[in-house]
Amino acid sequence: MTQIRALRSDIRHWRRGRATARFVDVLGDAYIALFATLMFGSMIVNVVVNVRREAGVMCTSAGCHEARTLMPWVIGLSGVVVVLAIARLFGPIFVSPAVGSWLLPTPVDRASVLRPRLIGTAFLATVLGGLLAAGASTLGGFPLASLLAFTGSAALLSLAVVSFAALSQSRAGLGSRVLLWLLSLAVWAGLLVLALKVGPVASPPELPTGWVIGLIAGAVAALAILVLAFRRLGRLGRHHISPGGSLAPGLSGALATLDLALVYDVLLAHRWHRHDAVRSRRGGPSGPKALVWLDLVRLRRSPQTVILLMAAVVVPYAAETAGVGRVVVLIGGLAGFVAGLPLLSALRVVTRTPSLLRAMPFPVASTRMATLAVPTGAMALFGLATFPAIHASINLTWTDSVIVSIAVGGASAAAAVRWVTGRPPDYTRPLVSTPAGGVPTNLYGSVVRGFDVLLLTTAPLLIFPSANGALFSLVVSFGVLSYLTGRE
Repeated sequence: MTQIRALRSDIRHWRRGRATARFVDVLGDAYIALFATLMFGSMIVNVVVNVRREAGVMCTSAGCHEARTLMPWVIGLSGVVVVLAIARLFGPIFVSPAVGSWLLPTPVDRASVLRPRLIGTAFLATVLGGLLAAGASTLGGFPLASLLAFTGSAALLSLAVVSFAALSQSRAGLGSRVLLWLLSLAVWAGLLVLALKVGPVASPPELPTGWVIGLIAGAVAALAILVLAFRRLGRLGRHHISPGGSLAPGLSGALATLDLALVYDVLLAHRWHRHDAVRSRRGGPSGPKALVWLDLVRLRRSPQTVILLMAAVVVPYAAETAGVGRVVVLIGGLAGFVAGLPLLSALRVVTRTPSLLRAMPFPVASTRMATLAVPTGAMALFGLATFPAIHASINLTWTDSVIVSIAVGGASAAAAVRWVTGRPPDYTRPLVSTPAGGVPTNLYGSVVRGFDVLLLTTAPLLIFPSANGALFSLVVSFGVLSYLTGRE
């Protein structure tokens, strides 16, 4: 008995020592996290305040004042849209593959397992939405009372949309999908108001008494939706929360390589893995035209890709209202580049699958050019739709404005093709020694892939905003496309 009591005493001392060591480790990690947050946060706040001060001095035109007042609303609502999109992408309630395989099938209360995850997601969404709105309203020149009201509204709206997404997760996320489209439409409407110069946009009032009442009512509504989501956690099945957990390791691995195109591959595979079966389409032309036909069929199945490109046309018009001058060609090219990426899924497939590319009964260049027919045509139409904004910004003739707008569409297509056809990191090349280990020489270049070609093709338009500069830009874009489609 004495030996047993001594053994128990040793076990108790060992557990206390282990708990103390764990507490010290957690306290040290918390100290480092708090110190880093305060240090980097103070730096960011200092930069934002200085930019606000300089913008207040340099922004003198009416269009600049209107854009500066409206941009916080657009950016704050865009942050809420991003929060909801990420919540829909991962769940917002998700578990790791290990938990989904051995813990959820067991006869336990899964609500107790999922509740901490929902709390963490809601807290993170509230903080991120509020911080983004605070930075945007600071740059917009809002007074302190308006800034606090705007930040609180964005934080509560982020909490509400995440709670609503969790509430609709057991119903295939139909409600959150509709809400995401509505919020995106509101962001687009804000840009449209700025582009059409409908009228001045006011900031929140100095003493927002009614706004405070609205904040209280919004907080009650957001907490009520969160409570309802808590009560329905037990109804979530394994098939509702496992896909998000399976997506997280793939995204982390893709981000570790700094290959954004690989991230796009992971997201595309995740989307079509959750998609229902599609109806096959028979018939169509033969040869390389068959690939063009498949792109048209794909557009019919996913019309939102064309809608996104059409909606992005409003961006250069909003930039023209803000008085950016010739930089509107760079902003228009960037908008077409980002919005046109979903159209290049066929080119991405043949690029990432060399065996499929070699199996085609025609040359490699013909295969890639066939997959480029529909996307480049759509981006050319996008660029052509921006010529009134270019005409108003650069003050060219209508003929020259049309040529410059076509060059903008060509720059968007070249940048998007460069981004999609990028090669993965090659570890057979000489490695660069870094604190993180050996890094391939083309690893860091993958982060700026696509943007480098965009700057290269729009540089003639920025330096010589004329028809000659547009023709030179088109030649550069055509050269980039020829090289990317013809290389092995």
